[in-house]
Amino acid sequence: MRGFLGITVQWIQKETERMQLKSKLLAFDRFKGLHTGERICEKFEAICDEYNIKDKLDYIISDNAANMRKAFTVCFPTEQGEEHDDDGDHLDDPELWHDLTLEDQETVGAAMAKTQRLQCFAHTLQLVVKDGLSETKVASPSLSKLSKLSSLLHTSTTFKDVFEAEFGEQKWIPAAVITRWNSTLRQVKAVIQCEHLKLCAVLEMAGHKELLFTTREWNLLKEMVDILKPFGEATDLTQGEKIVTISAVVPSVLSLNHHLEKLKPQVRFLNGLVRILQASLNKRFIGICISVQMARAEDGITAPFSDPVYLKAAALDPAFSLLWVEHHVLGSCDIKTEVTQKVKAKSLPGYC
Repeated sequence: MRGFLGITVQWIQKETERMQLKSKLLAFDRFKGLHTGERICEKFEAICDEYNIKDKLDYIISDNAANMRKAFTVCFPTEQGEEHDDDGDHLDDPELWHDLTLEDQETVGAAMAKTQRLQCFAHTLQLVVKDGLSETKVASPSLSKLSKLSSLLHTSTTFKDVFEAEFGEQKWIPAAVITRWNSTLRQVKAVIQCEHLKLCAVLEMAGHKELLFTTREWNLLKEMVDILKPFGEATDLTQGEKIVTISAVVPSVLSLNHHLEKLKPQVRFLNGLVRILQASLNKRFIGICISVQMARAEDGITAPFSDPVYLKAAALDPAFSLLWVEHHVLGSCDIKTEVTQKVKAKSLPGYC
């Protein structure tokens, strides 16, 4: 129950004729008291001053909690005299993991675009999956049983002994963490690796018939893994610190959208999950969809993830280049050609 503020820095440094990507931890400091935007801003600026780097910053990336958004709008105000409300937000308040209202998103999004503060891709993806799971009621009974089963393994030595006698000491079902959706995926993947009938027998023998998974629930969990596995891969891909990760954002978002589109006629139990995931993905990454002509821009609104750096990074990374346009932009050949020309014009100086 202690709060900490962690700050990392990434930069490119030339060493013996080679460009090297560097990553360092600048601070991991105890943070006491209210976690308001203003106090986070003060702490952040003090650390920047300590290293004399504030004027060298190109982009700042933080999670999407409301107080973090406020902090970096305060650090890099868009207008003189701009007011910032202080409503006493706490980082450990689960409500902060919910996004702002659409109106507030538009206001803050406009500020972000001017201050070069980028939203955290992994956290935004977390919100997409959270949208899907919270609105898919058909999966709730299965996930509830799974959560209780995991808790039982962590609290009952008697049940743990019975479980390990059947499945081995290396078999484990991890707990899920509310702020890390992929912990739920790991939990589901772990349980379906157990043989269904053996698990039912173990639960019945231990006196926990209420946790038995029906055949339908078991197959639903398997289908959930098929749906969410690419989301986990995208999360892992963009969390490395020894490689450039921003270039994977556009290909990942478009690939996930394509994945969900292909799944629509195949799913048996979780049609709603696929539909909600796709709607949330397109909403939260609307800037990318607009950039590739899969959505229309609204006048006067700066859409999330609309910064040209995402397209440039993807195009200039040899791992992706422009292959994602052909494979994952859902549109006609003419649209794909137009998108390709647009990306080249943005990424290659002097290209016509």
